[in-house]
Amino acid sequence: MAKQKVAYIARGKSDISLTTEQLKGVDYELDHHICKSDGEIIEAVKGADIIINEVVPMSRAVIEQIDKAKAIVSLGHGFNHIDDDACTDKGIMLVNCAGYCAEEVANHTIMLLLACSRRLIAMHQLVKSGNWTASTNRGALPFYPMGHLEGQTLGLVGFGNIGRAVARRATVFGLNVLVFDPFLPSWVVQEYRIGTAPTIEELGARSDFVSMHVPLNKNTRKLAGESLFKAMKPTAYFINTCRGPTHDEQALIKALKSGKIAGAGLDVFEEEPTPASNPLLKMDNVVLTPHSAGTSDHSAVAGRMRLGEEAARIMRGTLPMSLVNPAVRHKIPARPLARSS
Repeated sequence: MAKQKVAYIARGKSDISLTTEQLKGVDYELDHHICKSDGEIIEAVKGADIIINEVVPMSRAVIEQIDKAKAIVSLGHGFNHIDDDACTDKGIMLVNCAGYCAEEVANHTIMLLLACSRRLIAMHQLVKSGNWTASTNRGALPFYPMGHLEGQTLGLVGFGNIGRAVARRATVFGLNVLVFDPFLPSWVVQEYRIGTAPTIEELGARSDFVSMHVPLNKNTRKLAGESLFKAMKPTAYFINTCRGPTHDEQALIKALKSGKIAGAGLDVFEEEPTPASNPLLKMDNVVLTPHSAGTSDHSAVAGRMRLGEEAARIMRGTLPMSLVNPAVRHKIPARPLARSS
């Protein structure tokens, strides 16, 4: 097999050693490009057999100019910065690093759930302000009502790697797990002993917490909207650790202001960084973090290693482990299934 060309594109300087370490044994040459415009991306990927993408936006207009590459391997779990439909139309495999930070995001989800349920911010602010109370009079405490987790229901929108990791943790706290996922196989329902809901509105009506775990695409944009928030209990909380545009932020703000739901735990926003004028920043019943759910020392290493592993699989002639656009298989020559590293 002829030496393969790899174009590594990034928005700034980066250490690619963890990625290239996984390419040992593959005959290739790699060019590392810093790209700040569509034109620079188009020039950088000319003649490349594989494109490794470090979260560089690639629109349909850019993808249509790709002349040779058979795959784009993208750092991270989300892939909404790349037009996956354009990749399929062009016969290009789009690959992400699914699962590399699943445990971190699942932990963050449970952290937000507990922070909402246990009124963490209210208690934290109380003590930091120099106040204290040991009163048994419920009216004297600023954080009632406070929920009891065991026996309550956690509704998961999406049940992929991260949703399943959340479910495993939720059962430890005695939570019942209910899932809305139109693509969920029946054997997964049996394996995880979960309930299912036919619509997102029914999930909301039956849940005490609703948590989002879906990729951002044309089907999931504003999936959690006014109809969901209207269906939810006034004591329920909404949690999102996937992508901000999967919920309708204005509808959520309206639901929080009107008391339609009790509160929210958010790691993601429609616009990031979210502007200082966002009403969510001033709400006492909202817990916020800065799109950091997948962050850890471990995931920072694992993500870059996965980039190289997936690129190596493709260059060796197999399918990748995490193919975002499986419909592309009808447009490319047959490949053996991927093998674990």
